[in-house]
Amino acid sequence: DFEINQSRWNQQGSREKRTEGKDRAEGHPGSKAEGTLREIGSGGGAMAFPLSVDDFKKFVLLNINNRLGHDVRAKVLPVLEGYGSYEGLCEKLKTNIHSGINPDEVAQRQEHYGRNYIEQKPLTPFWKFCWDALQDPTLIFLSCASVVSIIIGTVFEPIECLGWLDGLAIMVAVIVVVLVGAIQESSKEKQFRALTDKASDDLVNVIRAGTQKQVSNRDVVVGDVLVLSTGDIITADGLVFERNTLKIFEGALTGESHAISKGPFEFKEKGHFEVPPDIDLQQMNVLPEGTPEERRAYYEPTPDKTPLVFKGTEVQDGEGKMLVIAVGNNTYEQILLGDKEDDEDDEGSGRSILQVKLDSMTMLITKVGAFFGIGIVIILFIRFGILFANTECCKEEWNNAVHNSQWIGFIITGITIFVVAVPEGLPLAVTIALAFSVRKMMTDQNMVKTSSACETMGSATTICSDKTGTLTTSMMTVMQSWVAGSKCEPKDVAGKYSDEVKSSISHAMTINTSEKTDIVAKTNKKIVDGKEVEEPVNDPNTGKYMIAYSGNATECAMIKFVNQLNGFDGNPGDASMPYKKIRNNFPESAEGRAAITFSSKRKRMSTLVPWTAGGFRLFTKGASEMVMSLCTTYLDSDGSTKPLDDATRKSLEDDVINEFASQGLRTISVAYRQFEASPAAEDGSLPEATETELVLACIVGIEDPLRPEVPDSVQTCRNAGIVVRMVTGDNLATAKAISRKAGILDPAKEASGDELAMTGEQFRTRVLSDQNSETPERCIIQSEMDAIWPKLRVLARSTPTDKLVLVTGIQKSRLVVDGYTRQVVAVTGDGTNDAPALKQADVGFAMYINGTQVAQQAADIVILDDNFQSIVAAVKWGRCVYDNICKFLQFQLTVNITACTIAVVGAAVLTESPLKVIQLLWVNLIMDSFASLALATDDPNRVPGLKEQLLNRKPYPRTQALLSKIMVRNMFAHALYQLLVLFILIFCIGDVCEAGATINECGGVPYWRAPIDVGIRSGRPADYDLINLPADVKCIDAYKQDDPSTYWYVRDMPLDASGDTFEGAIPIRQRTYCEEQHGCGERSIHMTIVFNSFVLMQIFNEINTRKLHGEMNQFAGALYNDWFIRVMVGTLASQVVLVQVPGINTAFGCSGLDWAQWLVCVAIGASELLVHYLCALLPYEWIPLGSWAGSMDDATLDETAEEIGSAVPPPCFLWLMADLSFQLFLWGEDGRGLTVSTEKTGLRWQPRRRAQATLPGTWRCLACRSRCATRCHQARGCGHIALSAPGRSERQV
Repeated sequence: DFEINQSRWNQQGSREKRTEGKDRAEGHPGSKAEGTLREIGSGGGAMAFPLSVDDFKKFVLLNINNRLGHDVRAKVLPVLEGYGSYEGLCEKLKTNIHSGINPDEVAQRQEHYGRNYIEQKPLTPFWKFCWDALQDPTLIFLSCASVVSIIIGTVFEPIECLGWLDGLAIMVAVIVVVLVGAIQESSKEKQFRALTDKASDDLVNVIRAGTQKQVSNRDVVVGDVLVLSTGDIITADGLVFERNTLKIFEGALTGESHAISKGPFEFKEKGHFEVPPDIDLQQMNVLPEGTPEERRAYYEPTPDKTPLVFKGTEVQDGEGKMLVIAVGNNTYEQILLGDKEDDEDDEGSGRSILQVKLDSMTMLITKVGAFFGIGIVIILFIRFGILFANTECCKEEWNNAVHNSQWIGFIITGITIFVVAVPEGLPLAVTIALAFSVRKMMTDQNMVKTSSACETMGSATTICSDKTGTLTTSMMTVMQSWVAGSKCEPKDVAGKYSDEVKSSISHAMTINTSEKTDIVAKTNKKIVDGKEVEEPVNDPNTGKYMIAYSGNATECAMIKFVNQLNGFDGNPGDASMPYKKIRNNFPESAEGRAAITFSSKRKRMSTLVPWTAGGFRLFTKGASEMVMSLCTTYLDSDGSTKPLDDATRKSLEDDVINEFASQGLRTISVAYRQFEASPAAEDGSLPEATETELVLACIVGIEDPLRPEVPDSVQTCRNAGIVVRMVTGDNLATAKAISRKAGILDPAKEASGDELAMTGEQFRTRVLSDQNSETPERCIIQSEMDAIWPKLRVLARSTPTDKLVLVTGIQKSRLVVDGYTRQVVAVTGDGTNDAPALKQADVGFAMYINGTQVAQQAADIVILDDNFQSIVAAVKWGRCVYDNICKFLQFQLTVNITACTIAVVGAAVLTESPLKVIQLLWVNLIMDSFASLALATDDPNRVPGLKEQLLNRKPYPRTQALLSKIMVRNMFAHALYQLLVLFILIFCIGDVCEAGATINECGGVPYWRAPIDVGIRSGRPADYDLINLPADVKCIDAYKQDDPSTYWYVRDMPLDASGDTFEGAIPIRQRTYCEEQHGCGERSIHMTIVFNSFVLMQIFNEINTRKLHGEMNQFAGALYNDWFIRVMVGTLASQVVLVQVPGINTAFGCSGLDWAQWLVCVAIGASELLVHYLCALLPYEWIPLGSWAGSMDDATLDETAEEIGSAVPPPCFLWLMADLSFQLFLWGEDGRGLTVSTEKTGLRWQPRRRAQATLPGTWRCLACRSRCATRCHQARGCGHIALSAPGRSERQV
């Protein structure tokens, strides 16, 4: 019995109890099909709720997607009326707006609609991180290889040869990688938990059983009536439909930068709003088939009041009641966040494309190593057999004591070659590079949650950014002003005008605002000793507290301007702020105070107060044209008044109001009038007639300002080949103005059609096949999307899902733009509305200070200072991580080529590798631990010029090979040089002679003198040097009875004291002649020089591999990497110790060298620096690159990206039935369950709650052709969702 969530909207929803075999009838909210009662039993009674969680979710979505007035009338109101309007909703929820619910019903409502509490996921145990890290294919392979190596080295090799040490080293490397990765992931999780641990148990006011009481926000249930007041953070979704004064700030959710009035839908009256130009109406998709006149008549702006209220938003002003319709996981905030746990549990979601490429390259290298390892073993066995066939020396007959160790040695040689080929250091290098960058990015204000996001950001080609709080400060601010007859920057007003002018403006702005409007210090909630405390947040730039607004954002901008007028420079919230002093002198409770409240029809508000100099003064503020039309004079710079004649009015309209508006500013006029006596009526009301003959004090232009760093950051992104796109819920005109200031939208390119701004409504209409789909990102018309997104720079009036659709459409596009066939999309945002797009994006950035917890949980990286410049820093680090990994790759593959060739040639020619297993182990340690640490830790913040180099080049295409042509040239050129030098050292020095006083000296005249005479004895294997020995020295023949030369014949040889004698033949070849200790050999200066030169060449080549792009100066920036210097010095010192120190050099098969020999080795190693300059002169354009170099074609990349990003459960489960047919359950890509049945006409696929069918015959997967009958049900699916049946057409789910 499977219950399948039909879409994202009900993945989080509470599961409803249904009887077997019955499905809920489908229909639109409010239809008769939705009236089916669901019986919920609890305790002693049962309640019937006609409306389900899904119904409310659909209603919320309908409101979100239709915000303009004409859309509300056409689409939202009919559904609301179908519910019976607000009264019908209360009836269906068994509640009353005045008396609330019965307290006894809480448990039943929680059972049906869910609890208003989201359990925090427990911290992941450390062993789970270790286990996850061990799932890396390379680590799994290395673990197996180490176990095999340890077993063979322990069982079959003499203990003194230390054959087990190589396998142990590999195991240690695996353990180090696993622990480093696990510690990194664990610390990140703890950091993020501490950062976002804001869970609180606040008390809220509810009405239950007719009584107002305080309950825990966790006990709020659907049907409750909440009592809201200024400053409240709303804890559930709900509806407001009684008369109230509520104003809710929803910027984090919708992108709106001003508070929204709440209540029953209240539409703007015709004639009292400005209709946009027809071109904008077309962009808004208003009657696309109608005439311009019909569009103008049909258009209505956003209603003045809307009833829907969301969890997580804030009451900026007023009081009122709210009917709760969704709690906990079913709120819109949590629905936007989605099922994060499923994403985290997806085993492939943490690996980036780079890591997948590295995995593929590792497997290729491993296969090549296995090929050569097996090949050399076969060659050695063939030669072994030929020697027996020719009865060569010691191969006349099989001797277990001799020949068993030899053939085991062949296998060990093959394994050694294989182990040398395997890039053990690659996983460690990736882990170190990511761990280093994650730690360093914290200093650049980037808290990384997903390590792979670091590297992915280096390939980002587009950034889709929210406006409010990301590109802007999320605080309305006075940006332009007209004061006393002239325009002036707000920062200059304080020093330009007299105290009398500043005092008049300060009083006019402060007194005519609500005392609930306040400027405070921004705080963060933290849990300290089990108690919740609030701590002020410091601004890292100024050291003072960060500003936060409380109340109406526009009024906050006004009182902030008052502080600026009076030169205030203290902490926000301080009692000495100028506007607070004015409020203390003119309290709202003062006798004689009267007011005319703001209304959308009047577009202004006024306040009358007793004036300190006598009489009364009226202050008025509102829409510029409306207030200015009531003014007859204006305030001059000396404090006097001048007549406001027609010429001045015309000048103000053209040069001030219209100019401010063209910049996207909201213009507000502030005026006042002096009365000798109070004009208020006896009942305290103030007649509108008093708002005449006003003195115009100032005009201000207000907006949510652009962050100061944004223009430079956007330009840096352009230089780096990254396109920034703005997606906002604000209106089109404001969005365009902000984007032009930020440099996102170029006016010239906009005019030519190369860049585009449009509204969400127009965007949805063009790119979606079904606008009402609960999963619109699955309904994208890709051809339409491809026609829009390359030019799109601004998407205004967008819904939360518009950004998700945009991100998904860009990711799916295969349009070639600027040379890229696949876009890598980063998304920035701070609001709850950004969560779906943050999760869908390749990299999601959330703001910390002004960001919601929902956005932070959905993101990959949290920007700690809310600075757009930090996103550029993430790009810088992403590209640096990519380069650092490539540096190590260039180094390691060079060493691998050299070591493998030496081992293969040595085994084939010399019968064993010139480098012993323990020496190859040391080389591997250099490659693994030290080199990865040295090359993966370059810091772009320290190395001069590196930051600019990283940010002035285009992103790496995701299909691009890991190995560039320059890297391939460098690798093979250096490897060939090293092989040439090593072969000369192996074959051209070392005389063949009898051992003298020591094993490294000749005891007489050499049998063969080397071409390069350095006075040392050969350290090559004796089997190879036999070819240079005289015939009588090469071998002592085995005993043959008919060959007197193989034995001595003796007579009367005493055996003991008894007098017994022996007469007979005694073989010249002793019984132990052919026995040898295979695999150890003796320590020789010759092979020590070979080993030492090889290691020193790698150490000096480490300097060369720091450069990837053909730079000549390989030393540039090296001294700025402390880890590189430490590794270089430490590696050299370690090499000296293991060659020179007795005991240690014995274990490593080395013999101490004198100073002259060391000088030669160092000179050979340093010659690598000269080779670097010669390499730079070699051509590289001709080098072909393919999959072997780590490249991916588009098809492979798409498949890989799908596997990485997919969070869809396994596609099919099959159970073998008694009648040998199958019961099949499919989970489609859209998350829906599917009923599959077979009929004579073919296949029938239907979305159902329970998916089951009997499928006769043999079914196969279309993708891999595996038999479902024998494989899929055992392996929990083969990873594909396409099935075929014999004799039937193929259908893909």
